[in-house]
Amino acid sequence: MAQKKIAQQNKPGYDDKKVHYGFYLAAPLTKYEIEHSESYVNQLNDGNAMTVNAKLKPGFYTGLVLNVGLAQYLDFRFVPGVGFYGRTIEFDNAIADPATGERSSDEVTISSTMVELPFLLKYKAKRRGNFRMYLVGGVKPGMDLGSRKDTSTGEKIHTEKYDVALEYGFGVDIFYPYFKFAPEIRFSHGLVNQHKPVTTGDYPDYSQSIQRMTNHNVSFILFFE
Repeated sequence: MAQKKIAQQNKPGYDDKKVHYGFYLAAPLTKYEIEHSESYVNQLNDGNAMTVNAKLKPGFYTGLVLNVGLAQYLDFRFVPGVGFYGRTIEFDNAIADPATGERSSDEVTISSTMVELPFLLKYKAKRRGNFRMYLVGGVKPGMDLGSRKDTSTGEKIHTEKYDVALEYGFGVDIFYPYFKFAPEIRFSHGLVNQHKPVTTGDYPDYSQSIQRMTNHNVSFILFFE
């Protein structure tokens, strides 16, 4: 009689250890969520109106993992990291030359290097062999290390230095003989208005067309623990 083959369970005592460490690599798609100002809405009645829209752009961030088991199916995760972003706003039919009033399309890209400190709770399903699904959620404070004197943005758009985002997502733990690998999809919604009004310079209309803008990401993350 043929014997039934039993699949080997990798790292069977993994959850017996309360604290785990690791690192991660992430590829986000990022953009500003823009709320237009009253002056922007008013100028739409003009037949030669300017339009303002945010564009989706890729980025990159990486960091470390501290995972602490709180209960059988619940973990606390602190995953500090550094992110590199370039969020773009497109100004169509904008005033290109304030002296002549000539109009054209223009794109303003705000580059930022962010120190990010996500605090997350991870709810795990029951392990099935070498796989386990999970949900994750929490908050992410962040600080922009970039200078607002960046000449690539000039006086067109300025942003705030600090941010706080709400984060949530899902993933799967995959157990290998020597480590645990976890691909994850995570959504991030900024809560702090990043728009800092600019009232001087040659392009005040750029800043005055925006009332509020917040950071939004959709990230594909690879964890190694």
